[in-house]
Amino acid sequence: MENPRKRTTVATAAGGDELHVFDHQQQQAYALNTTSALVWQHCDGQTTPEQLMELLQQNFNVPRAQAEQLTWLALDELGKANLLEAEVARPRPLSSKLTRRQMLTTFATAGVAFALVPMVAPVTAQAAEALPTTNNEEPLTYFLNVSDFIESLIEIPATPIPPPPNFPQFHNSTSASKYFAGIANIYMPGDNQNSVGRCSASFLCFKNNHRFYTDISNFISVNNGLIVSWLTPTTLANLALDSIINSMVTECIVVASTKIGVNPFYGETFNLVVSSQMSGQRIRFVFTNINN
Repeated sequence: MENPRKRTTVATAAGGDELHVFDHQQQQAYALNTTSALVWQHCDGQTTPEQLMELLQQNFNVPRAQAEQLTWLALDELGKANLLEAEVARPRPLSSKLTRRQMLTTFATAGVAFALVPMVAPVTAQAAEALPTTNNEEPLTYFLNVSDFIESLIEIPATPIPPPPNFPQFHNSTSASKYFAGIANIYMPGDNQNSVGRCSASFLCFKNNHRFYTDISNFISVNNGLIVSWLTPTTLANLALDSIINSMVTECIVVASTKIGVNPFYGETFNLVVSSQMSGQRIRFVFTNINN
């Protein structure tokens, strides 16, 4: 099997927590997240897939099995984006959505962050030109399709919290518990074809006092460099998947952050309003800058 080799017609530029590459032959720009960028940068024709696995294992401190899956997912996406001289045949092809969801379940139970899931996303001109907003400018607005999120959801094993011995009335105990996690592409208004980033979230659903509640941890990474995370306060919700996802609706203040490279949004403070649209078919994220 030939070792993976990146194309020589590609130029690169730092893009916050991601790597932006521009293929002069295709006249197309792509945003690579940390995992995909690390793999692509070492596709020199000399490094074997096994060595790429070791590289991911060392850099991200993940188990060997998950490093192998992350490597092949990255090579798959890079090949489909035509960023390699030739696609690299994997020993066990990714045959269905179910297989990918099973991989995500494995990642979650092994403690692998969803942010490490390889991403190679086309960068539209609109996304590339997006800049931090001010009070006098249009806010940054994105949305995700609830159906996409439902397709990505996986359930992670969770058990109820029993009351302490001799204190059956203890209010923090739970009689039922479910833990879901998902990741889906996000888009800009007016364009539901070209993804500009991803949103991931985990939902801890529990039953207390004969009602179901949910705690939500949210994370958004946009190709233009905007990276934020926040918690949605506990809300009353039933266990219907669309209801769980729509319980992301909240308003809060978030601070843009990054881990690697220069980021034009780093340290900016935004008022974030998360709302439900189209009778619950979409979740919209609106960032209004409140810190110049």
